[in-house]
Amino acid sequence: MFKGVSAVPTLARRFLMAKTSDGFVSLIAWVSVVGVALGVLALVVVTSVINGFEGELIRVITGMNGDVVLYSKGESVSGPAAIEAKIRQVVPETQAITASLVAELMSSGPSGVAGTILEGIDPATIEKVTEVKKRVVSGRLPQGDGEIALTYALADRLGAKEGSEIRLIAPFTGEQTKDGVSVPKVVKVQVVGIVRMGMYEYDSKFAFATLDSVQKFMNQPGKVSTFKLKLDPRVDSRKAADQLTDNFGYPFRARDWSQMNKNLFYAIRLEKVVIAIILTVIVIVAAFNVVSTLMMMIHDKTKEIAILKAMGFRATQSFQLFCLIGMGIGAVGTGVGVAIGLGINALLQKTHWIDLPAEIYYIGFLPVIVRWSEVGMIAFAALLITFAATLYPSIRVSTRSPLDGLRHD
Repeated sequence: MFKGVSAVPTLARRFLMAKTSDGFVSLIAWVSVVGVALGVLALVVVTSVINGFEGELIRVITGMNGDVVLYSKGESVSGPAAIEAKIRQVVPETQAITASLVAELMSSGPSGVAGTILEGIDPATIEKVTEVKKRVVSGRLPQGDGEIALTYALADRLGAKEGSEIRLIAPFTGEQTKDGVSVPKVVKVQVVGIVRMGMYEYDSKFAFATLDSVQKFMNQPGKVSTFKLKLDPRVDSRKAADQLTDNFGYPFRARDWSQMNKNLFYAIRLEKVVIAIILTVIVIVAAFNVVSTLMMMIHDKTKEIAILKAMGFRATQSFQLFCLIGMGIGAVGTGVGVAIGLGINALLQKTHWIDLPAEIYYIGFLPVIVRWSEVGMIAFAALLITFAATLYPSIRVSTRSPLDGLRHD
């Protein structure tokens, strides 16, 4: 009577949806669905958040420093034009270069004092390599002497805003008194802009002035300390950084974006793996519920199964029947989990309604990046675990004799 497998899906649906003698099997089935859904939901949301966190850090780091930074480990260097020409010769895929002079000093504002990293930027090339200009949230970048732009957390610490006047204090500039004592240099500048890069490590201590004005302030005319590069997207930035280091030698060193905050990126990837393993346990626990659901269903439907076998229902069809029932539970749970997880991701991406303490987590919100390949892997893994859970009950029911069920009370 059961020559094909077309009857198996119909029987699976009826067994799964039918009312049981005490309703307990149906409850366990729903618990299994919810368990699989929760595990998949947690995996989809957590992996997307970790992807977003990593992606946001990469965006901020490259937005601040470009793809590769070539810098002098010693004193600032002269002849930036010749160095830029050599950079293009070593790495022909370089699309743009901007030179800068970086100095560490103190800044004093209306209501506070803070250590500051002052970067002298070239207004003509800075936007070709970095996103600093795009990240100005108030005012503009400096264009001449006596002007400065502060990152937002630094401005808040100093009590400064657009239009405020602050003092820059350089302890070591080479100037000395008649007695040979080094004296700090102090200059007053006006805040013309506030920059928000989106990473607390940058937003808490960086300030920007024109390259000429910083060279003049630090008594280093014509000198620079850093070259930031924008590369062709198809180029391996790590390889380009190694080539620059090998060709320039001391005092130069090059690093690409992946080498900046290297330990942080490693920790993020390790955390992602560990959390994925832990959350997969939720799906495995739900799979045990699938086993119990099928075993109880086999017990509850013993007579029906025996009658089907007596009418010609083959052992392979019995195996397929209960595999299909278990996979149905897993598929519903996986589908619900993926759908709700993607919905939560969309909500987080659109609203940024969860705030983070930026001084601890580097960024102030919960970013989300959905990678469909990972969502597919999560769904596949959930279905695979569910399928593995169906094997024992399915094999057991397929090997039982019809007489065992007919003798069952």
